[in-house]
Amino acid sequence: MKNFYFIIFPFLFIAFTSCDKKTSISDNGKIDSAYFYFSKGKLADKVFDKIAYFNEAFQHLQDKNDTLQPILWDYKIYYHDFLKEYDTSAYYANKLLQNGILEKDTLQIAKGYYRLAKNHLYQNDHIEVLKKMYLSHQFYLYGRDSINAGKRLVELGIAQRRLGDFIGSQASQVKALQLFNNFSDSTYFLSIYNNLATSYRQLNDLEEAIEEYKNALVYSKNKNDRLTILNNIANIYADLEEYDKALSIFENILPQTENNYVGYRIKDNYYFTQWLIDKKLASIDSLESVLMQRLKNNDQIGLMASYDHLSQVYLKTQTDKAFSYAKKYYRQAVQTDNPTDQVRALKYAIQIGPDKEIKQFSLNYIQLIDSLFNARSNAKNVFAKIKYDEEQKLEQIESLEKQSAQQQIALLKSSNQRNIAIFLGLLIIGASGFVIYYIRQKAKKKRIREIHKTEARISKRLHDELANDLYRLMTALENINAPEKIELLDKLEDIYFRTRDISRENLPVKTDQDYPNEIQEMLSQMTPKSARIYLIGIQEVKWDKINEEAKITIFRMLQELMVNMKKHSKASIISFNFKTENSRLQINYNDNGVGLQTNALKKGKGLDNVENRMESIGGSFKFQTGNQGGFSVELIIPF
Repeated sequence: MKNFYFIIFPFLFIAFTSCDKKTSISDNGKIDSAYFYFSKGKLADKVFDKIAYFNEAFQHLQDKNDTLQPILWDYKIYYHDFLKEYDTSAYYANKLLQNGILEKDTLQIAKGYYRLAKNHLYQNDHIEVLKKMYLSHQFYLYGRDSINAGKRLVELGIAQRRLGDFIGSQASQVKALQLFNNFSDSTYFLSIYNNLATSYRQLNDLEEAIEEYKNALVYSKNKNDRLTILNNIANIYADLEEYDKALSIFENILPQTENNYVGYRIKDNYYFTQWLIDKKLASIDSLESVLMQRLKNNDQIGLMASYDHLSQVYLKTQTDKAFSYAKKYYRQAVQTDNPTDQVRALKYAIQIGPDKEIKQFSLNYIQLIDSLFNARSNAKNVFAKIKYDEEQKLEQIESLEKQSAQQQIALLKSSNQRNIAIFLGLLIIGASGFVIYYIRQKAKKKRIREIHKTEARISKRLHDELANDLYRLMTALENINAPEKIELLDKLEDIYFRTRDISRENLPVKTDQDYPNEIQEMLSQMTPKSARIYLIGIQEVKWDKINEEAKITIFRMLQELMVNMKKHSKASIISFNFKTENSRLQINYNDNGVGLQTNALKKGKGLDNVENRMESIGGSFKFQTGNQGGFSVELIIPF
């Protein structure tokens, strides 16, 4: 990848508008025909006329390697997508991608994958969206275009959420935030916070969802976006049974609504919240009225919400009516290809339907649940697979660069006898090594326990002896009348607080079932008021499989990272992503701070303590800092 030429679109555009003989002015001084038709296509009003002019431009290209060609492909992709001619747009997207590979143009490859991802999105193939969007993101990173890499991550996160991978979606959105340090487009920030809020809501973390919706509200630039976000916040308050807060928001935004899909949504949720409080007939009549408006305006998505609410309204009083709405709800969800709503509708139908129909609805429900589970598992597996494949490709490229062709041939010609001899030698060495390893591990565990006991003992002595002695000395000094007393007291107080902080940092760590909460509390307390911290996947880790020594070491390492961040980083966004795979715990730390110089990373920044702790439990430790700031650490702990 490092040999690719980084060609930037604006420079291409300037080239096409300059006086280059190939693309703008011919030898006899006439305007180049290909560029002439391209310009006509851009100015045309009708989409069919645009495409006709672009086709004409293709016919007049004198050099098939003309740099105008990929730009024409990109325009044709966009307008064929607009006409829903997806086969044609995919054809040109593949040409754009293959040309980028041929020319070793990293950014053109990234755009090719992006156009293919959009093509699959229009056809609701979210698995392919996930694959292509990830590859587009990677190539934008290779091309050092962090803004477009961040944009693709936002869309990748949305695809993950649609496929049910909510934790993966959160991780992608947080990483996108970190790539957008010097970016000001509110559209993408609105999308990020909306997606984070939706994921938190799906994971039933409702309080956090409200906070993310409030963040999204800051970036909402039009009326419909603002009303939609406030409607979502009110709905969550209703889910929390905080009905006064929900009604207060609804009553504030209702006068601002219009007779459109946003207005119907807010009215429907408002009337349903009223019904949840008092079960009055007036609320039901209002819900029926919103349904009629949605039918009249063919609001396909909104109809599902109306059928959902009315199914619940009549569920216990008029089961026939509830069953009728449940069936309409199910048909509408099938028509709009919305499996989540299909599941909800089938639940209602099974609960109140007649015996002769319940069996079929139950079979549909079981098949749908299995399908959703498989789809969500597949989404996680696909994402893990493409990441793994990409990493393997890079490793292979690096390996091939290091090894000459002669070395490869020599390895292939190795004799069987030599392999057998090596195998036997390794077997003997391995057996001996295992015995040595076992003895050393036993000694190492004992050493780690002693270190932790020593830390706790030092902490206790600092608190019980030194800190208390300092406090008594400060008290005694208050009764002395001397000019230097205030200055001396201030210095002693500073020493006292520093001693107390050191004591707290070395307090014993609880490693019982509350261990993840202990980590969360420590990280939250150490986060500066000016920063926001995201903890992803911490509750998903099976902490009971990790031994006590490793838990204490992990706690101390995270503590070291936060101390390092507070001293040097100046970060406003910090994230920890916890995940387990193949009997390994992986913790990824990221911040968007000032970063560190390479020579400063090695020693003297507290990171050597983290590295030493990792070695003590057989883990690995990698850190990286970007040219434009930001700092990341990957911790791998076996268990």
